[in-house]
Formats: sequence, C-alpha cells, structure tokens
Amino acid sequence: MSANLIESKSFRIIFTAFLAFLGGYAFDSLGIYLPWMLGPLFVVMIAKVKLRKYLYWSKTFRSTGLVILGLQLGSSFTKQSLNEMIEYLPVMLFTTIAIISFTVLTGWSIGKRMNLSLGTSMLGSFPGGLSQMVVLSEEMKDSDETVVGFMQTLRVILVISIVPWIVTHVMSVEPGAVMAVTRLFFLFEYDGKLAIMMLLTLLVFIFITKKANFPLPFLLGPLMAAALFNLAGPGAPQIPDFWLNLSQLLIGAHLGYTLKVDNPRLFRKMFGAVFVSNVLLIGFCYYLSIQFAPTLSLQANELFLSMAPGGVAEMAVTAMSVHVDLSVVTSFHLFRILFILFFLSPIIKWLAGRNHGKQEQGQS
Repeated sequence: MSANLIESKSFRIIFTAFLAFLGGYAFDSLGIYLPWMLGPLFVVMIAKVKLRKYLYWSKTFRSTGLVILGLQLGSSFTKQSLNEMIEYLPVMLFTTIAIISFTVLTGWSIGKRMNLSLGTSMLGSFPGGLSQMVVLSEEMKDSDETVVGFMQTLRVILVISIVPWIVTHVMSVEPGAVMAVTRLFFLFEYDGKLAIMMLLTLLVFIFITKKANFPLPFLLGPLMAAALFNLAGPGAPQIPDFWLNLSQLLIGAHLGYTLKVDNPRLFRKMFGAVFVSNVLLIGFCYYLSIQFAPTLSLQANELFLSMAPGGVAEMAVTAMSVHVDLSVVTSFHLFRILFILFFLSPIIKWLAGRNHGKQEQGQS
C-alpha cells in the first residue's frame, strides 16, 4: 500500500470509522452499556496515542450524528411534556444554581491547589459542554485553553463512564415503569411530503440557531423542528435503531478523536484533583436526584440523568437506553447550558478581566 494512499484523508477517515465500528461491535458483544458511543470513543482515543497520523474525523460527521439525535429528542416533545417543562422551571433553576455553586467551590479549590487563574479553573470545572467551555477560554485573556480542554476532557470521560453505570446498575427501574418502544431497524415510516417539509424546517432552524450563536445548533435545530411538528399536528418521525446507533458512533468517534489525553505531564499533575472534584459532583447530583424525585413524581434515574454533569448528547443517549422521558432530560441540560453561556460566562469574563487588570496595575 503506497504512502500517499495511507496519508490521504479518505483512507484516514475510513480507518477511523473502521476502528469506531470495531469498538462499538466489541462493546455491544460484551454487553457494555452505551456500546455504540463508548466503544468508538475509547478505541479511537487509545488508537490516537500511537496511530494519530493514520486517523482523521471531521466535525461534519459529529454534526450529522447530532442532527439524527436531535430529531429523536424533538420527537419526544409533546404538549404534555411542554407543560411539564414549564412546571419544572423553578426546579431547573434551583438545581442549576446548586450544581454550579458546587462546581464553583471545587473549581476554586483546584485553582488554589494548582495555581490556576480564575478563568481557567472555573471554565475547566463548569458542566457546560466541552467545546463551548474551550471556545470561551480562548476568548479570555487569563485563561489557558489547554488546561481547560484537559479538565473538561477528564470530566466528560468520567461522567460518561460513571453516570450510565450508576443509572443502569444502581438506580434500578421499577417493574412496569419502562415502556418498550417498537421501532424498525433501518427504514423510516414517514410520509414523503412531510419528510421534505421536515428537512426544510430543520435546515431553517439550524440556520437560525447558528446565526443566534446558540450552543449545539446541529442538535438544537433538528430538536426544535421535530418538536414543532409534534406540537403542530403532523407528528415527527421515530428514528429507527440503525440510525440512532450510527449517530452514537459518529459522536463517540468524534469525542475519541478530539479529547486531549496525550499530555503525560499535565495528566500526572491534574488527574487526582479533577478526578476527586468530578466524583464529588456526580455524588452531589445523585443526592439531589434522590431528594427531589419523590416531590416531583419523577423516577430518580430520570432526574439524575437530567442533573448529571454530562453533555446533552451523552445524557440523552443514556436516557434512551433506559427508556426515561427524553424531553425532561434534554430540557434540564439545555437550560443549564444556556444559563452558563448567557448568564454565568459574562460574569466570569468580567471577574477574570478585573483580576487581570489588577495584576497589570500591581506589576506597573
């Protein structure tokens, strides 16, 4: 095989996809939870250490996976779930503030211990989405995006390794609480004209959310389009299992390819503190879910997934695997991300800028 072929982008994409499939198939065969997301993630992430030059994964593939997942999430929104979301708004606000307050404390302690700037320690600790926090860190003068990316990477790995296991093995679902969902494996059962309308609506919402600088436009746009179809009458399509598994593979391979775990010095320095802080945060979310679930008449595992410090996509996939209400889980996570991005981030930027100005005055 010629060197040019091996180094070509097409070969590297195919090779990465092959490794991702092997990872998903192996995890599925072993009966591991979330096989088509965790398998590709860990196999691609491990392969990247030695085979980086043979691997490539485009953001387009992740965006495609998010579109598929967004459609499925949107199809879970009904008039009843919308009313429930409005009813849960005070709880969303309270739990979001409680979780963020907890991360502020742990982030501050990590910052003190590791001698990190305020912006770095806060953005590295917030459960607001890896990519969003790294982008914000690049915009802040006193923030180190490498450290933020590393802290967020460890958080993602820990959360998607620990939370699904807790939900699956510790927070058992009561008999009769789980409803079986019957779906075709590959083919869609949806009217052709409605499919074209859905596609156009989806593209419009993606365009609007991108222009408005909303987080995760390729997830949020399709979600809004499918929710609109459900609420307006014609109904959104149910996504067959093949396409849901494919979306998990596309997202999992992207996470494995982009997560930064190949800095041994940084890993040794920060692993212990970040590990402890995230385990404590997961435990805090678990405690809140146990306390609030009876009051809200929700399953404890449903509320735990809604509060867990993971990304929307990862927690939604876990929610699908245990058949809890996707609309509740998704709305909690979207609320938290929007709260962090539009309310908390400007405050952190202002504080970081103020500290940076004081340091410059002290040096002059």
